[in-house]
Parts: sequence; C-alpha cells; structure tokens
Amino acid sequence: MATMSYKCPNCDGPLKFDPEKQLFTCEYCLGEFPPAQVQQMNQQKEQHETYDEREVKHAEQVKQEAQAQGIDDNGEYAVSYTCPSCGAEVVTTSTTAATTCFYCYNPIVLGSRLSGEFNPDRVLPFELSKEKAVDRFLAMCGKRWFLPKGFTGKSQVEKLNGVYFPYWFADEQKSAHLTATGKKIRTWRSGNKEYTETRVFHVVRGGDVVIRNVFERALKSESRDMLQSVHPFDMSKAQPFAMSYLSGFQAEKRDLDKKDVEPVIEQKMHEYAEQVLKNTMEGYDVIETESFNERTDLAAYTYNLLPVWMMTYKYNGEIIPFAINGQTGKAYGQLPVAAGKLAIASVIVAVLVFVLGTLGGMLFL
Repeated sequence: MATMSYKCPNCDGPLKFDPEKQLFTCEYCLGEFPPAQVQQMNQQKEQHETYDEREVKHAEQVKQEAQAQGIDDNGEYAVSYTCPSCGAEVVTTSTTAATTCFYCYNPIVLGSRLSGEFNPDRVLPFELSKEKAVDRFLAMCGKRWFLPKGFTGKSQVEKLNGVYFPYWFADEQKSAHLTATGKKIRTWRSGNKEYTETRVFHVVRGGDVVIRNVFERALKSESRDMLQSVHPFDMSKAQPFAMSYLSGFQAEKRDLDKKDVEPVIEQKMHEYAEQVLKNTMEGYDVIETESFNERTDLAAYTYNLLPVWMMTYKYNGEIIPFAINGQTGKAYGQLPVAAGKLAIASVIVAVLVFVLGTLGGMLFL
C-alpha cells in the first residue's frame, strides 16, 4: 500500500515533529524545519501517495466476505505495507494511519488511509514531549504504594506512545425558547414557629444560542471513557490537517461516520442550549422547565485528530490502558494494585493494631 516518509533535506535522515519546539527535527544532523517548509517540500509526494486502489478494493472484498458469512468485523482487517526506508513488509490494522517500522524504526505515514472522505479537517499537534509525559506518569505512580513490581521500570515507560485519535467536533447556532417556573423561597422563625414564603414567577427566555466544540470520539473502541476523559483540548491551536504532523507518532483513522455520532452530539447540544437559557434566569432559588423548543439554524461538523500519550499494561490477564493529554498533560487511567503488597500491608497494620491494643490494655492493669 502507499506509504509516506519525511526526509531531512540536508542528510536524508527521518524527520519527526518535536512537540516542545513545534518544529520538525532530524536526530542525525540536528536540522530544524518549520511545518510550512516540510509541507511545501512534500506537497507533490503527498498528493501522489494519498490513494491506493489496491487497498480500497481489498477493503471492499473483505467487507463483502464478512457480510456473506454473517461476521461483524467492525471494519477491521489486516493490511501489509512496504517500508520506504528499509523495504521490510509490515502488517497493520485497517484503522492505523501512521506508525513506526518495526525493523528500522523510521516513522511511516500511510497516506491512503487519510484520503477522500477520511481526510481530516484539522490536527492538533502534540505540545507535551514524551519526557514530560513520562514525568506525569511517574508523578501519579509515586503516590501509590501498592503498584506491581516493575510497573514504573524503564521497559514499561518505553511503551508510552504518542497517538493521534480521531474525533468529531460540532458547532451549531440555534433559535431557542424556554418557559419555566421560577421560585423565590424565604424562611424565617418567629417564636417557636418557622415560616416559609414561596413566591412563584412565570419566566420566559428566548434568542439565538451558539454552541461550539461539542465532541464525540470517531473510533469504535471499548476504551470510550479513556478517549473522552483526557479532554479538554484547546482547539484554538488546531491546524489545517497536514500528514507531516503525524511523522514520528502513531495515528488512527476514524471508523465512525458523522451519522453514527450525530444523535449523541445532538442530545448534548439540546441539553447545552437549555442550560444556556436557564443560566440567564438569575435570582431564583428553584427553576422548573415548563417547555423548551429549539431550531438548528446552522451546523458544522469537522473531523479532527487529537494528541494522546498512551500505554497499556497487562496485569492478572487484564489489559489496563493509561492515557495522557498530549497538549495539557491531563492524565487518565486505573493503576493496578499488587495483591501481594496489599496483603503484606494488611498483615502489618493488623499486627500494629494488635500490639498497640495490647500495650494500651496493659496501661490499665
């Protein structure tokens, strides 16, 4: 299948995007290049490598065969590609859009995965370096006493990979109208009696409501909580999509269409619009909605790639994911607990309680 690699114009070494410098760097000659220059140097090659007819035909064939057998494969199938640096053949899943060659470790961008309808609108470049992401991970682990041995070792932190995950974002302008009952409640005491006064008001609000950056993941995944919980991202720093930003990282293409996420996003929009109007009803102790009507006047959906540092850890047969926002450093994950360490600590605590209880009893003899 079609592949892309970004080479240094000085020494032909691989170029990778540096999150802290926001530049493309070459680890061999130490050259540094702004994104616009790299995009200009590779413009023709990107246009040539963004479509692979063989992969499209293969994807359709696999899908038809699965449907004929009654198999739901969620669109997943294996695809092989040839590394443009060393010529090795490597296999990836159908949603992988950027990776690293397992043999020569050079970054590879699979251009045909991001063409046509799968071409993202925007990409939010990494800002947090791997070193700082590791520091965030170790800082969180440092507060936990019962982690399994080796969990924070070198072999584990080396598994931390930078991955661009796909998300749908929506902006909408709505005409909304809300009627509600507003209550002002006053309580006071006189002698031995308590009095309550409730004044009831009919409240009406209406107008144009603009809601921006409502998001939903665009990847079928069991790790929905992880992909949602590393938010928020500052989308004002998003850039028009260019494949070069993926060099040196992994990336996943979307496998959920707009129609798949639209009901969830529209429900969020509905709730946000109602809350915006409610927030203008100040001075009431209780607000009860009577009716809420809305009409969507303008709507815009965009497909975005967002940066996440991610690792997985297998413990007691369970795969535990851990993620760090590649822009802000916000972390999400469930750290494993070593049952042996926890049992030892429980025994120690029980012994201490017993000893202290015995000594305390002797004081009263």
